[in-house]
Amino acid sequence: MQAAFWAQLNERLPANRRLFIEPGISIRTSNGIKKIVPDIVVCNSREVIAVIELKYRPKGPPNYLKDIQTLDLIARNRDGIAIANARFRGAEKDARRYTASQKILFVWAGIHTAPAPDEEKLFAEGIGSLSGSYLQLHAATHAGQAPDVYYYSS
Repeated sequence: MQAAFWAQLNERLPANRRLFIEPGISIRTSNGIKKIVPDIVVCNSREVIAVIELKYRPKGPPNYLKDIQTLDLIARNRDGIAIANARFRGAEKDARRYTASQKILFVWAGIHTAPAPDEEKLFAEGIGSLSGSYLQLHAATHAGQAPDVYYYSS
């Protein structure tokens, strides 16, 4: 799913945007350095401008808690993060480091079974670090029919 999402997004973004799949991010927190791996990170020519967490559970309910915690951790510590195009092997292509924009868009996107009406909610409700910069995308599956596609934002 990540590769398909990346390909569709990459095709639609301008040439000065850079996408990373599962980049390792080290975050300095008050408890030391924590390493996290978001699903997709979008950068402009110098900064991280979006962090996307994806969840594929077409036969189960949305599982979002860990993803929201990851987005919150990045949002609260954005001054202390940077990513680079580090390679495990081969020649270095782009050694540029991307710092975090103060206006990052944080996205949770999932394919999952349709929740009960009383369970539909903004997963980041009450999380101040994500307020005003959070987008939640859904494709809610049903047996034998097309999914319902909808979103929430804060």
